[in-house]
Amino acid sequence: MSEFDTKAATWDDDPQRVARASEIARHLAAQLDLSSIKKVLEYGSGTGLLSLALQDQLADVTLMDESVAMTEITQNKIKQKGLKNWQAITYDLLRQPLPGARYDLIYTMLTLHHIADTAAILQKFYQIALPGAKLCIIDLKKEDGSFHEGDFHGHKGFERQQLETILRQTGWQPANYSICYTITKPDEAGQSKEYPVFMLLADRQP
Repeated sequence: MSEFDTKAATWDDDPQRVARASEIARHLAAQLDLSSIKKVLEYGSGTGLLSLALQDQLADVTLMDESVAMTEITQNKIKQKGLKNWQAITYDLLRQPLPGARYDLIYTMLTLHHIADTAAILQKFYQIALPGAKLCIIDLKKEDGSFHEGDFHGHKGFERQQLETILRQTGWQPANYSICYTITKPDEAGQSKEYPVFMLLADRQP
């Protein structure tokens, strides 16, 4: 069981988390012409807060997450809302065979810093993206390690230049970078601290 399985039941109880997804969804919609997008993949979708905030603008969406419990919650939301051509599946792109579907847009929110091999997952995204597809990475700017409590083994956010270099190496062309949100939370010392969240768009090269 992953740490996110244990957090799933109360994940949406945090109003700041819900508000964050809504604000980032607005920023994403302002950056892209979603009306031209056919098939969408959200990777690390959690309980579906980001995609569901865009439900009126997206027609065909696959939500992937490694957490069984998170995925079950998302599946129930999709069913309750009667969203056709939407599906939520438990899936690990780095360990399972590539799915057969190909996507026009792939986005991932606050997930990349949990994945040790950044280049490997970006390469997987490239393999399941259609020519000319868009990739949207939403994640933490480089931070001092105080964002996560306890024993955390992921990345302490990302520097723009370093991430753009990896994108180019895996077939993506960085297109636009902006700060889309700022998370404010107490650090381990109890001091309020701000953690900027960036949105980096990239295009799949032929």
